[in-house]
Amino acid sequence: MNTFLAALFSGTSRGAIFALVALGLVIVWRGAGIVNFAQMGQAMFSTYIASTLITNGSSYWVGFVVALLSGAALGSILDVLVMRPLSNKKKTELLGSESMRAAVPVLASLGILGALQALAGIIWAAEERGFPAPAKQEGFTVAGNAMPFTAFDVFVIGSVAVTLILTTLFFKKTSMGLAMRATALNQEVAKLSGIRTNRTRTLSWAISGASSSLAGLLLTPSSNLSPNTLDLALLIGFTAAVVGGLDSPAGAVLGGFILGMVISFVTFYDTPEDVFLAILVVLLLALIVRPRGILGSKDARRV
Repeated sequence: MNTFLAALFSGTSRGAIFALVALGLVIVWRGAGIVNFAQMGQAMFSTYIASTLITNGSSYWVGFVVALLSGAALGSILDVLVMRPLSNKKKTELLGSESMRAAVPVLASLGILGALQALAGIIWAAEERGFPAPAKQEGFTVAGNAMPFTAFDVFVIGSVAVTLILTTLFFKKTSMGLAMRATALNQEVAKLSGIRTNRTRTLSWAISGASSSLAGLLLTPSSNLSPNTLDLALLIGFTAAVVGGLDSPAGAVLGGFILGMVISFVTFYDTPEDVFLAILVVLLLALIVRPRGILGSKDARRV
């Protein structure tokens, strides 16, 4: 029973973090039609900034807020300086087919990931360091028994819940959220409708940057921070987004929790070596049963 509870609570907490990663990917996909593989590089960089502030005497919450703002700013800068020019059809028409032009921003995001990791290695000497948690990481005590659930787990789940609610309301209830969805589906039609597509694209990158930075802040207290420390989270988050539906914020969160549970139960009841096999099985089953994702809409583009 204790093993089951430990696996359940661990899966819930980790699943919430993977859900944030997937959510950041979905936001950029809906706003710009791009899979941003540089996302966790942005998160790593902003988390290093927070760590530096905290190490130099600032409070955790100052570092927390600065990291979120840094992630949003970095996402905006990358869109304006790199992604927006690469998405310009007039500048990329020499590449030939539409599929080739569409692949350029994705490849660029991989290049940005490598550049951010190299830059972090230069600035922080590739230093591997710990990162504090905003709440206790010791399990709650109930009737004299230590439970495998901590105050930090509550903080993680609460952060994801608030982020999901705000994101859902933004996309469904605000004109800017609807404009981001229209821009992702067809940029030319969106322009003809009077939507400022450049602004909506940049906003999607900023929101995604803040979301991924939050994921980095929540993930690093349980693992050391290094330039490559969040690569695995990116892989799992992308899988979660595909499983849940790349056009659905709620689907991304659902996919994150599903993978969190699968990874946790495989780790506790089998061996960690089988985790990647389990992830692959989940992905294949999802693609066979629901190619567009569990909560993906009928008009969603396939990956």
